[in-house]
Amino acid sequence: MPLLNSVNQTIHAAVQTPSDLANSAWVNRLKPRSAASRTTLLVMLIVLFSLGMSLWFFWRTFYTPEIRQHARYLAANITLVQNARVSILSEQKPIFISQWLKQTMGIELVSNPALLPDIQDKIIAEIFTNRLESYLAQELHVPRHHVRVYFKFKPTPELWVYTPQLGQSWLREPLPTYTNYSIELLLAWLIGTPLLTALTILTLVRQLDRPLRRLQQAANSYSKTGNAPYLATSHGPLEIRQVNASFNQMVAHLQQIEQDRQLMLAGISHDLRTPLTRIRLTAEMLPDEFLKEGLIYDVDDMDAILGQFISYMRDGSDEQPQPTQINDLLNEVVVQFQPLHVQFQPQPLPVIRARSLSLKRLIANLVNNAKKYGATPIELEAYHSGKHITICVRDHGAGIAEHDIETIMQPFVRGESARTIQGSGLGLAIVKRIVDIHQGELKIDNHPQGGLQVTVVLPVNPTD
Repeated sequence: MPLLNSVNQTIHAAVQTPSDLANSAWVNRLKPRSAASRTTLLVMLIVLFSLGMSLWFFWRTFYTPEIRQHARYLAANITLVQNARVSILSEQKPIFISQWLKQTMGIELVSNPALLPDIQDKIIAEIFTNRLESYLAQELHVPRHHVRVYFKFKPTPELWVYTPQLGQSWLREPLPTYTNYSIELLLAWLIGTPLLTALTILTLVRQLDRPLRRLQQAANSYSKTGNAPYLATSHGPLEIRQVNASFNQMVAHLQQIEQDRQLMLAGISHDLRTPLTRIRLTAEMLPDEFLKEGLIYDVDDMDAILGQFISYMRDGSDEQPQPTQINDLLNEVVVQFQPLHVQFQPQPLPVIRARSLSLKRLIANLVNNAKKYGATPIELEAYHSGKHITICVRDHGAGIAEHDIETIMQPFVRGESARTIQGSGLGLAIVKRIVDIHQGELKIDNHPQGGLQVTVVLPVNPTD
């Protein structure tokens, strides 16, 4: 049987219609996503269920028996006031029954049209008066639609009753004790209780959500910049403190591993340059020009690759941000690559806090890539838009294949057009790391008019 049930479930899932899938997707969109909203919704459902059960309990246990008893009481009074000439002895004195009811309980017959109530629909009051009409009709043995009950709350609570036995008159019963009922208190209970519960739950969940959000931001910061803020372990719930302590320990361990890796690679790169220098000197003294040029080319290639390794390791994360004018960096790069044809027209830009040396290395790498893999002229542009500064570097070469755009920013990955040109495939990877450190965005695409265009979007006011 379990196997059969499993097969049936599998078949049912496989034969779901598109409408079933659409309904499922629609339900998933309505589901709350955050823990705060889910917890608040669950608690609110419990509170509303509790309020509903409380109302049902009081209605069945107190109000329904009271309404039935009051209907019997009204039926007896209606029977008494019908006999207007019947008298009773009160303190050895005869008194008409209608007069006695008015003196003792305030019940009287009203036939003057000017004194009759202006009957209006009252949704909440009709919940009680409709039930009272049904019970009163049962007590008087008359059809339900022949009985009218109206509750008048102002200026003093009164109950007005009409039955066929009363002719053209209405029975008025004052309800002075109902002035103790407060509609404000009832609304405070029905609305204030769920509202206060929701606020309390939101406050409690937010206290738990805030450290989780800090943990998320710290993890994102470490994934982008390699640095993460220290998370507090001295206050808050025990579970949160333990998670923060484990995260701090993990970050410290990863940073130590990163430092050891950088130190090892930097040492290897530095130590390799000494034998490379000796090889180059030896190559300079070779009599064979063809062999000489080949060795010098290979040595320069290896030296450039080692330089890119060092640049990739020194991504600028240890550089302190300082006030930076992007136009000054672009002008310096233009001068650095002279006499290369680089077109740049400065536009007004705000001063931002950034790592100047890293940004200059970023721009220089983009211009160098355009020089090596593209064609002149190389266009530089920087403009300010809203909360961002955009830097564009475009060449007039053949561009790259569309399927290479997503991969060329990864370390040691090179496009098809760069296979025959010296390099390590770290140029754009270095650019990507510097952009991430500055909380920016890197876009690479083929320009509609030809050539490759690299766009760097930097925030004017990056978050700490």
